[in-house]
Amino acid sequence: MKSAFRKTWLLSLFLVALLATSAAAQSSPLIMKHADSLAVARKRGTLLLQGRVHFVHDSIQFRTQRAFWHKYAETVQCNGGFLFTHPSGYIQAESGLYQKKNAIATASGNVHAGDSASTYLFTGEYLEYDREKEILTMPQKPKLYQFEKQKNGKIDTVTISAKRIIYNKKDAFAQAFDQVKVTQNEMVVTCDTGYFDRKNNWLSMKGHPTCDLKNYHLTGDSIFLVLDSTGKSLQSALVIRNAHGIQQEEPKRNAPGSVTEAFGDTLYAQFSNDKIERLYVNLNAKGFFYETDLKEYRNLMDGDRLDLYFNQGKMDRAIVSGKAQSTYFYVKKDRSVSGKNEATGDTIHIVFDAQKNAVKSLKLLGAAAMASGRYIDMEKEQRNKKAQADSLKVESGDNAPKEKMKSHLDMIKKMREKQIAPPKDL
Repeated sequence: MKSAFRKTWLLSLFLVALLATSAAAQSSPLIMKHADSLAVARKRGTLLLQGRVHFVHDSIQFRTQRAFWHKYAETVQCNGGFLFTHPSGYIQAESGLYQKKNAIATASGNVHAGDSASTYLFTGEYLEYDREKEILTMPQKPKLYQFEKQKNGKIDTVTISAKRIIYNKKDAFAQAFDQVKVTQNEMVVTCDTGYFDRKNNWLSMKGHPTCDLKNYHLTGDSIFLVLDSTGKSLQSALVIRNAHGIQQEEPKRNAPGSVTEAFGDTLYAQFSNDKIERLYVNLNAKGFFYETDLKEYRNLMDGDRLDLYFNQGKMDRAIVSGKAQSTYFYVKKDRSVSGKNEATGDTIHIVFDAQKNAVKSLKLLGAAAMASGRYIDMEKEQRNKKAQADSLKVESGDNAPKEKMKSHLDMIKKMREKQIAPPKDL
């Protein structure tokens, strides 16, 4: 019993000491370290400070050339420039306000804020800094730059601009609202609302989001991007609802460029070294592939699900699943289109020839529906059309003399009838 009482007493003593320490921290004074001159208004409880004004509160300090110190409210308004420093960074602006009670600093006019490790920089017209939560809020023309030094010594920069940005420095987490734009290397992202987790390297976007890389374009109702462990390049992209993806390859070595497009409810893409490896589309999946010099000849893919696999950015193989349909054109070396293959089935497997940008083989599977395919000889169709046109031309040419002769005979007949006509008075 005595032991239990002693433990309770020690615990109570510890709590009292802890509360006293916390209270002491909260009640630590705001100290004016220096000012060249001061004027006191006792009734209002304010001091006008001018010339090399320097304040200190706990681990923070700030400097200005002109300040109003409201003693009762424990606030300092700085109008002669504002340089605010804390253990992990700084804020610089044309003017500022420090509120001791809630440990919040605000800055206005040509604001620059960064950290001592040079991992981020904020610019804008207004900033609010909560030093206890380490949260920066910028509601006017903000830009956030995040820097990461690579192993080769180069600096990788992520830039975020919007109408309003909230940045949690402790978690390296940014929220951006209205006219959001994120750029990193060759990646450009736009949306209405964006969330960027630098610590875990992911980016979430809503409200008309778009994502553009060197050869890729993604749109949908929402997009979720994952960067690789270095945060330097895109690892994967998930597009939800009204998904649309475009992959383009530029012409190389006298070979035409190519375009691959995919549509569906959900789209998922995987990347490696900034080149696409896999593209998956689910629900009402549609896709087409064409070469840039033959845009009117589009190879179509349609089904419940579409899986596209790439090799070094070029189409390698595709699987169309669920009520699958496909149309593929065959292109000759002289770039003329010789025919097309139309196929249907439960599943269609397509293998591509990356060198020729052409379909190498088709495999049709049917279970619920019978698999079928047909080849249409487009050259034969063209020959038949030409022969039919030539035949019509010849026929119209043979009838012309006959019609001319008939017209001539009709004229002679009318003249003879006039010559043998009796006089009108008989």
